[in-house]
Amino acid sequence: MDKKLKVITLGGVEEVGINSTIIENDKDIIVIDFGLGFPDDEVFGIDLLIPNFDYLKAHKDKIRGFVITHGHLDHIGGLPYVIEELGFPPIYGAKMTTEIIKEKLSESSFSLKKKVNIIEFSPDDSFNLGRFKVSFFRVNHNIPDSVGIIVGTDFGNIVHTGDFKFDNTPFQEPVTEYAKIVNVGEEGVLLAMSDSTNATKSGMSVSESGITPVLENIFIKADGRIIAATFSSLLTRINQLITLAQKYNRKVAISGISMETTVKIAKNLGYLKVPESIFIKVENISKYRDNEILIITTGAQGEENAGLMKMITGEHQYVNINSNDTVVLSSSVIPSNAMLIQKLLDTIISSGAHVIHQSIMDVHAGGHAHQEDHKLFLNLVKPQFFMPIEGYQSFLDAHIQTAKMVGITDNQILMPKNGLVYEYFPGRGFVKGERIKHVPIRISDNSMWDVGNKIIKEREQLSEYGMILVVINTDSHLKLKKDPYILSRGFIMSNKNLKMISHIENFIKSTFAEKIENKLKDSSEAKIFIISEIEKEFKERFKKEPIVLVILTNGK
Repeated sequence: MDKKLKVITLGGVEEVGINSTIIENDKDIIVIDFGLGFPDDEVFGIDLLIPNFDYLKAHKDKIRGFVITHGHLDHIGGLPYVIEELGFPPIYGAKMTTEIIKEKLSESSFSLKKKVNIIEFSPDDSFNLGRFKVSFFRVNHNIPDSVGIIVGTDFGNIVHTGDFKFDNTPFQEPVTEYAKIVNVGEEGVLLAMSDSTNATKSGMSVSESGITPVLENIFIKADGRIIAATFSSLLTRINQLITLAQKYNRKVAISGISMETTVKIAKNLGYLKVPESIFIKVENISKYRDNEILIITTGAQGEENAGLMKMITGEHQYVNINSNDTVVLSSSVIPSNAMLIQKLLDTIISSGAHVIHQSIMDVHAGGHAHQEDHKLFLNLVKPQFFMPIEGYQSFLDAHIQTAKMVGITDNQILMPKNGLVYEYFPGRGFVKGERIKHVPIRISDNSMWDVGNKIIKEREQLSEYGMILVVINTDSHLKLKKDPYILSRGFIMSNKNLKMISHIENFIKSTFAEKIENKLKDSSEAKIFIISEIEKEFKERFKKEPIVLVILTNGK
């Protein structure tokens, strides 16, 4: 029987987010993570992106399960959109991870949650999925129960780090399981796949415990409310804030559905070791003095509908930021959100509140390995081949340069792209193969359907050039009975453009007289023709491309 081994990075290696990797032999597929991401601003009306899963649909009978590294949305958020279409393969995750997945499936559909087989594992477990043997090692990230994955194949071990850093003094959680990493390195590693999110950053990653004194100093100095904004899934930071609130006698109000969900799960699992009495409802904060309140909310990236922005703009039902507040932004800056965050900072400052963020005080320890972490990992696992994953191509390249410093050579390096297939051949190593369909699926209005390129193009046209509606009244022989009526929306009516509209009106008259009257069969044919001619005239003569709509009537 022929044995095969393929590794396909389905998403997450040309962007931040939509992380997913396929490992495949001749009979089995396992999928490591299936996350979501967010589009650039110029992709109009798109809410989120998920990996293209056409390949998985075509091979769904081979899927033995999704194995999830941790509970962040960029690693689990795509599951509700694909799990049914793929025939409900089982989902494997550690304790915190599976609870978050259950919540996400509940938000999607209760009946969907009931049909999905979610299997919780301990990091000490190992089990077979087809011919693959799967085991785990604890890693430090910024959410509990994060793991790296070891996949035993017919040709050797593949080690996938997930999101990780080496933190020897983590906050209320175990350290990375170095012994397991050393053991698999001694056993032999065919391929190491490692997180590149912070590959451009030198030194070792900052310990979470090193951030606690910085946060504590804020609690000591603040004489009003503390309003802390962070990612709802950044449970380590949320835990630090709540622990400090207990120490400094502040009540904690949680604002935001996603934040409330995270805190509820953490309390149920025993990951928040504070009394229930510390929590109050956000609508009750007026019952306490300002220096007795900590509000934890979402919106550190400047998101328009998040809790922090509503507090700033006065749209929040219970909280308006005032000059006595201390606002803490405790999250890393997603590159595409830099301008949003700058606007957020300016708005907070204009309100008179005191704002603390990473640029003026280190209030966020990233959850991803830096260059010295990468060197240590590679020295421990000693892989035959190395593939950087998770990040923009420039991040992956920076990781490659670090790998070369510890002796990884060019012929050991696999540079991934979304959808690129690497196949292993004994004696030859990994060979670059085809590139499967890989353009991310674009989700709009939470609908489980792809927003196609034509719709995106139309939205771009509308945003840049607007729309022109042309109403043309004809008789049964397609002869004009009245002058055409032209209406525009989003099309700037300068004197130049008014002349343009007048020109188009005359152009329609001459076009009908010369090319349409008694020459075309019916109004449908005439409509298609006139739209094409108007679009061509706008583009060639005026260098503009508005959306053109034509209505033909037989009015009296």
